[in-house]
Amino acid sequence: MEPNMRPTTRHPWLVLALAVLTTGGLGWLLGRQQTVQAADTLLASAEQNQAIALQTAFGQAADRVLPATVSVHAGGGTGSGFIIRDDGLILTNEHVVSGARSVHVVLPGRTSALDATILGADKGTDVAVLKVEAAGPLPTAPLGDSDDAAVGQWAIAIGSPLDLDSTVTIGVISATGRRTRVSGDQTQDYIQTDAAINPGNSGGPLVNVLGEVIGINNHIFSRSGTNAGIGFAVPINVARVVADQIAVSGRVQRNRLGVGINDLSDEQITRLAPEAAGRPAVITMVEADSPAADAGLQVNDVVLSIDGHTLRGAADLMNRVQLAPPNQPITLVVRRAGRDVTITAQPEPIALASAQQTENLGLGVLELDRRRAQRLGLNISRGLLIARLEPGALADAAGLQIGQVITAVNGQEVATAAEFDALWGAARRAGLAVSLTVEGRQVQVVGPRAGG
Repeated sequence: MEPNMRPTTRHPWLVLALAVLTTGGLGWLLGRQQTVQAADTLLASAEQNQAIALQTAFGQAADRVLPATVSVHAGGGTGSGFIIRDDGLILTNEHVVSGARSVHVVLPGRTSALDATILGADKGTDVAVLKVEAAGPLPTAPLGDSDDAAVGQWAIAIGSPLDLDSTVTIGVISATGRRTRVSGDQTQDYIQTDAAINPGNSGGPLVNVLGEVIGINNHIFSRSGTNAGIGFAVPINVARVVADQIAVSGRVQRNRLGVGINDLSDEQITRLAPEAAGRPAVITMVEADSPAADAGLQVNDVVLSIDGHTLRGAADLMNRVQLAPPNQPITLVVRRAGRDVTITAQPEPIALASAQQTENLGLGVLELDRRRAQRLGLNISRGLLIARLEPGALADAAGLQIGQVITAVNGQEVATAAEFDALWGAARRAGLAVSLTVEGRQVQVVGPRAGG
C-alpha cells in the first residue's frame, strides 16, 4: 500500500449498521405513509357515507310529504297546502284564500283541479281549512311536534313557488318563537328558517328531516319580494288546534283568563326563578271574579309552564290560553314566594262575531251581564265588550279599542254575539253600511257595497 493511501473503510460493521438503519427508516416511513393514506381513505369514505345518508334522509323526508302537497288556486292567486286527512281535509294559509269566491286544488302529478270548500279560516293564526271530495282516500302528510323544533335542525320547505309545483328546498331552523307582526296576531309565534320560501310557497308544509310537518310556510322578510333566507312558518301545533276546531264548528273559539301578564327581564328571572327553563312570565293584574281569580292566581305569580309546556314568554302564555281546547281546564305551574304551586284554571270563551268569516271584521267580544259589568266597573249591563281585535282588520281600522262596549248595530240594540251576527248579516245582504254604537257614539265600520 502506498504511504499516502488510506483504506476507504476502517469499520465495515458500521457501514452495514447504517445501511440497515437507513433501509429500516425508509420502510417505516413508507409504512407510515401507507397507514395515513389508509386512514385518509377511511375518513373520506366515512364522510361520503354520511353525505349519502343525509341525502337519502332528505329524499325520504320529501317522499313522505310530496304526495300530500297540493297547489291552491284562489281568486287569481296561487298558494300551497297539504292534506292532513285522507277524506280530503287540507291545511293552508288564511291569506291564500281570503276573499276568494272559489277555490281549486291541484293534486301532485295531476293537471285537472278539484273544487275546494273553505270550511273555515282564522286570520289570527293565518290558518285555513279546505275540503275536497275525491274518488278514494288521499295521501296524507304526517304531522310532527313543533314544540320539539330547535335552532340548527334541518328544515325542508315544500310547495308551489312561482307556480312550480312540488318544489323542495332545504335549510335549517334559524329561530323559534319569532313574532313578526306581518301576519296573524301580534302575539303569534313563528318558526324562522333559511330554507328558500318564495311567492306561492304560502300554505305549504315545513318539514323536519324525519318527514314530519312542523309548520305551515307563511311569509318572508325580503327587500326584493323573493327569498332572502328569512322565512317564517306557523307552528303545526297551533295549526292543529285551529284545524280541529274549524273541522267541528267552522270557527275558532278563543279564551281568556282575566289577567295582565308581562315578560320578565334576565335580571328578574335570575332573582325569581334562576333554574327555570324557557322564559317565565309574571302576572301583573288579576280581574275580580275572573277565571284567574276563581283559580287563585295572584299578582306577582311567576308562570313557569302551562299544561306541561315550558313557557317561552308572555305571548306564548297568551296564545296557549286563547287556543286552549274549549271548555277544558288548563294547568299552570307558578313560582310564588319561592315555592312552586300548581293551579288549575277554567278559561272563559270569547265570542267571535262570525261576520269575520265573510268579511275581515277581526272582532272578538264578551257578552255583558250585570255581574261582569260590575266587576269591570262599567255602568252599563247590556252590550258586547270588545275583548280582541285583529290588527289591520275592519274593526281595528275603524278605531275600535279593546275594553269598549258595543251597544247597537245600525241603531238596533245588541246583547249577544248571535244578535250582532244577525244584524250585520242583514245589513250586508242589503248592501248597507254598518255603524256600531260604541259608548254612545256612532262608528262606521264598513261602507255600503258597490251598487247597494
